[in-house]
Amino acid sequence: MTRSMTNKIYTISGETKYPWLTQPDTQFNSDGVYHTKLIVNQDKAQEHIKVINDVISKEIAKQHQLTPDNTKPVNRAPLPYKVLEDGAVEFNIKMKASGINSKTKQPFTQSPRIVDNQLNEFPKEKNIFGGSIVKINYEPIGYNVASTGIGCTLRLKGVQVVKLVENSNATQGFTVINQNELESLV
Repeated sequence: MTRSMTNKIYTISGETKYPWLTQPDTQFNSDGVYHTKLIVNQDKAQEHIKVINDVISKEIAKQHQLTPDNTKPVNRAPLPYKVLEDGAVEFNIKMKASGINSKTKQPFTQSPRIVDNQLNEFPKEKNIFGGSIVKINYEPIGYNVASTGIGCTLRLKGVQVVKLVENSNATQGFTVINQNELESLV
């Protein structure tokens, strides 16, 4: 497996979908992953799509240099974005919460730095729910893995919460029920 880092950080803004930013998601990975899907309007997404495609193109060029006479098409991993029906683009941005460094073989833990819209540290006890508007710093990382193929991952670096949504839509539309309404519901 090879990885190439760009060492360039990009900033993207949009609406969170299924965010795990203040605590790691351990459902499918016991080491934990901080992640979110970020919904970005089509116009603002284009520069980020170009960055991703450029990173993938460089990985493909490297593979062709390693195997110049190979006529087989390269295996491509899934893209870290998809275009939605309404034209908006959904980016998948993530960061491992812990693991073993592949170079130093030392264990590590990390979390994204999160600030509010005044650049103050975001309170650890608050959760960022879907629908929040955020700016995210990410680093595009190209990779070439035999089992998955050539691709790019968007490594989460930091988050600025522009507009916080703190609760879910699970109770949206509910109202206080008086005694008369209660009797008519049962």
